[in-house]
Amino acid sequence: MSTDRTSDFALKAHDALPTDALMDILNALSDGVWVCDATPRLLWINRACEELNDIEAEDVCGRLVQELLDQGNFDADVTTQVLRTGAPATINQRVKSNRMLLVSGLPVFDANGNVAYVVGNERDVTELDLLRGELDNERARAERVSNELAAMRRKVSDISDIVCASEEMEMVLETAITAAGFDTTVFVTGPTGSGKTMVARIIHDSSNRQPEPFLTLNAAAIPETLLEAELFGFADGAFTGARKGGKPGLIEAADGGTLFLDEIDALPPSLQVKLLTFLDTQRYFRVGDTKERQADVRIIVASNANVAERIEQGTFREDLWFRLNVLTIAVPPLDERPDDIAPLIARTLTSLEERYGKHRRVSPAALDLLTRFRYPGNVRQLQNIVERAYVLCRTDDIGPDDLPAEVRASVPLRAHAGTGARLPARLADALSATERALIEQTAKHFGTQTEIAKALGVSQPTVARLLKKHGIQLTR
Repeated sequence: MSTDRTSDFALKAHDALPTDALMDILNALSDGVWVCDATPRLLWINRACEELNDIEAEDVCGRLVQELLDQGNFDADVTTQVLRTGAPATINQRVKSNRMLLVSGLPVFDANGNVAYVVGNERDVTELDLLRGELDNERARAERVSNELAAMRRKVSDISDIVCASEEMEMVLETAITAAGFDTTVFVTGPTGSGKTMVARIIHDSSNRQPEPFLTLNAAAIPETLLEAELFGFADGAFTGARKGGKPGLIEAADGGTLFLDEIDALPPSLQVKLLTFLDTQRYFRVGDTKERQADVRIIVASNANVAERIEQGTFREDLWFRLNVLTIAVPPLDERPDDIAPLIARTLTSLEERYGKHRRVSPAALDLLTRFRYPGNVRQLQNIVERAYVLCRTDDIGPDDLPAEVRASVPLRAHAGTGARLPARLADALSATERALIEQTAKHFGTQTEIAKALGVSQPTVARLLKKHGIQLTR
């Protein structure tokens, strides 16, 4: 760019820095630089300004700022703002090249204190603007997910039969509520008494099928000869002793709602074929009938057996397994979620008090035994033990003597050789005790959850959960 353009405005340089050298310096900058007078008219731009704006100096220098604005060279004007206020200003400006620039205008005053020139600086922030947009989108997406999870938790808290103090059960319930929004077939797995029926009920109650029936059938509890009639119904005269006029089955009775089939692995092979046909077509025949019927029923199944082994043994159809195993929800045994034991006890006592009108509470010693006991029957066994103690207790306090012998025989805390220290009998108890001690010790040195999280290398929500879990209050 020729230096004769500098004659249009007063440019003073130190004697040791010739004008040509100053121009070379300005043109070497990666930021765009321009100068306007008070007209305002664009007087000069450097090479970076040409590149950022996709313009040529000879096409724009000497022209009014308003004219350049009207012709779409840029969408916002900082020069007029600086001339009006006499103060520096910064704006975001979309230019002809479709770049987003961060533009700053600085006033240059004459001897009378009036703005004689405005010197501008431009920096390309297009990529930053795109990243900002992506960040905003991610924040919005995270907020939506957070709101959805909060809604799930509100739904969970609205169902009085649910206890999900542990992270394991919270994940199970959130998955169940998510599945409720779809008619997908769900396979619930887990040991006896762990709460599979409860999970199926949650899916139904959280879905748009909730006003319609929720029916259950335990395939192992009904004789094989009656199972088909129970499931699909039977026609008049279908078999000896059949009720006159026939009878609808559970599939027909559950029309519009949900049918929960427990211990699905006990279904005989002949009935597995008919169930597979119904799942594919929503059509079926009553036993002894030639009339095809249709029902809109969501099927949820459960099993505490290893279905893969049943398939290898030839007692369960692989094609039915593929059809049923669309979404699996695994309910963990009670031993894997000890955080749920105390809340389950409290809920069971509340239910018994509502039924019988007598208030009972569990003593610390009894609670310790109940917490350390291994439950082969899972939640159902725990509820039965608490109910037994509630009935037999002669006072308002349920003590160790009110518990069954197998619970009282739980392995007690044992002394650690050579130290006299008492260690929990179960690994889960040991881990919990260590966890509590670590949190307590860290909390003594740091006053906020954020500081504790940073010190332990975990997230702040994790710290909040652990503080709540162990009943620890921050003191400063």
